[in-house]
Amino acid sequence: MKPISPNGSAGSVTPSRSPSARLNVSGLIAGYGAVPVVNEMSVVAGDGKMVGIVGPNGSGKSTFIKAVMGIVKPTGGTVELGGTFLHGQRPDQVVRAGIGYVPQVADIFVNLTVSENLAIGGYLHRSTREARKEYVLELFPLLAERLKQRAGTLSGGERRLLALARSLMGYPAVILMDEPSAGLAPRMVKVLLTHLEMLREAGITLVVVEQNVRSILSVADWAYVMVHGRQVLDGPAHDIASDLPQLGRIFMGHGPDPDRATR
Repeated sequence: MKPISPNGSAGSVTPSRSPSARLNVSGLIAGYGAVPVVNEMSVVAGDGKMVGIVGPNGSGKSTFIKAVMGIVKPTGGTVELGGTFLHGQRPDQVVRAGIGYVPQVADIFVNLTVSENLAIGGYLHRSTREARKEYVLELFPLLAERLKQRAGTLSGGERRLLALARSLMGYPAVILMDEPSAGLAPRMVKVLLTHLEMLREAGITLVVVEQNVRSILSVADWAYVMVHGRQVLDGPAHDIASDLPQLGRIFMGHGPDPDRATR
């Protein structure tokens, strides 16, 4: 499946962003005070690939995503999307450049309808918003049945799908997601993962921070393990998932086996 442009033809999903969806974050440093939470973290997400970021609680994963988005201002490193440098830019500028964001909490407007949430997601592209909404609803038919329903009455899984659909309204080349499976029933986790795989097939690059390690490693192309704000291990997601002793060492605070680390 390829993304469909507002005029109904296959090809670039938006004329306002780079055609490349390759995200390159190098040596990112960010935090909320004198001591950085993210300390020289680097992530490369290839065009149309799904990358998972896992690690123990408190390792800086969410702060990393927020720093890429400009919500937390980086103090070092670079963020590059398809040859365009974005570090230091405001969140709205990052969105305009082609990066969408789905936060873990406050990911929808609960007092608005499903339709109104989607409309807000397409605010920067008002001239093509209705056509874009039709495309997004084809990908999320469950939401098409609930357009007039207040978003706050949706189930947890339905809210997460709405948050993802709302981000798609901005024509992203890359979508960053923070703990998308948190609090979801196993059935809805499977539904969510199916939608992520579908978006990857459509050529969208996905960077997913997850505590549900098994689920994200089962679908991601590449994975990074983050501890204390740093990347300690990365490699093909399947390979990392198959080395449970290595992951166990890291999550228990013992660090990776240097003979197995890929970098």
